[in-house]
Amino acid sequence: MSSSDRLRAKRSGESAVASAEADRTVVTPLPAADDGSYDVTGVVATLEQLVESGALTPEQVRAIVSAATRLYAAASARAGQELPPLGPEVSTTDAVTLACALVRSQDLTPFEMAVWFSRGQRVE
Repeated sequence: MSSSDRLRAKRSGESAVASAEADRTVVTPLPAADDGSYDVTGVVATLEQLVESGALTPEQVRAIVSAATRLYAAASARAGQELPPLGPEVSTTDAVTLACALVRSQDLTPFEMAVWFSRGQRVE
């Protein structure tokens, strides 16, 4: 906890320990299969339910998309090739909506996108 967080906690009457505990994120490990892979079906099902509910804030959506982006980039790097990022259940409209938002979020130009686009090889 930073000194400013401790000062804020002191001013609000909250203990530094209570404030630090509130900031902790509880991570539940994913169940592992016999081959060491993880069963992510529960995570995916939860995300699908969140799509239907519309209950997430923009900050929560950003956190999920950011984590999924890092997951995809790391998995592609480990595989040494571009991996298929989406299943057939994702519409073209949804895919392009996300793609455009990602490009804008990184202030990329069409030229820069062309350079990056030529790097990957499509894998079916």
